[in-house]
Parts: sequence; C-alpha cells; structure tokens
Amino acid sequence: MKNHVASADDFRQAAGQGTVERVVLPKLGRAVLLRRPTPMWFLFHGQLPTSLAARAQNGGPGPGSAFVQTAEDLRALADWMAPLLQAVFVEPRLSMNPGPGEISPELLDMEDANFVIRWAVGEVQGTGERVQGSGGAGPANDLGTFRD
Repeated sequence: MKNHVASADDFRQAAGQGTVERVVLPKLGRAVLLRRPTPMWFLFHGQLPTSLAARAQNGGPGPGSAFVQTAEDLRALADWMAPLLQAVFVEPRLSMNPGPGEISPELLDMEDANFVIRWAVGEVQGTGERVQGSGGAGPANDLGTFRD
C-alpha cells in the first residue's frame, strides 16, 4: 500500500479469499475444488442466477426450457456460463485456452455444469467440506446463505 492507498493487487487479493469447498460432481463422480462467487459477481455480470441455472438444464419441460430458442439465446447463455464456471473452479482451473493443470469448460458434462451453476448460487449443497487455508467468505459474500 503506497501512501496508504489501496492498490489493484489489494483488491484482487481480498476478492480471492472466499471459502474453497470440495464438491463431488454428480456425472464425473470425482471431487473438484470450488469457490462460490460473491453477489457482486452476479450484479456485474447482469443475469439472475436462479433463472439461468434453470435455463442451463439439458432438455425436458420446465420453466426455463423455452428460453434457448435461437442461436442468440444460446450465445447469451454461454457468454454467462463460461465466466461463471471460470470464477467458481479453483482446482482444476477452467480456461478458454487451457494450459498445464487447466481444463476447457467444454470438457464439462452438461449435468456437471448445471450442478456447479446451481451450487454457485446456493440451490444445492456440496459435501460441506471446507479446504484448509481457504479464506472465509462470510455471510454477506455468499449467495448460499440467502437460500436458508
């Protein structure tokens, strides 16, 4: 902190201190490390998370099934899902251009991607196993606390 003014790195460091949780993906059957995005993430990405999680479901009748009717609808959904998944995955990291130890979002099965979206917004719970050394997000920084 130069001249007692916060730097960009101060904000990045503070933003990355949410609680990391071990979560088993239903289709893959293996654990990954995830961190829920803050409510601010959703505000700045301009979509209501619950409605988009429903829209991401693969097929079948339901409240969101009529949303993806055009290529533009599908593109808007993908433009929201990819950054969300990138923000949530801690290990393995997700990247549109994966390097060592990273995967592309397209490798996720739709069932697992939908589960992660629903987990990110607090609709479903993981194992509840917190990873040691991860920071505490606190109630105001986790959409999961608003579901209770």
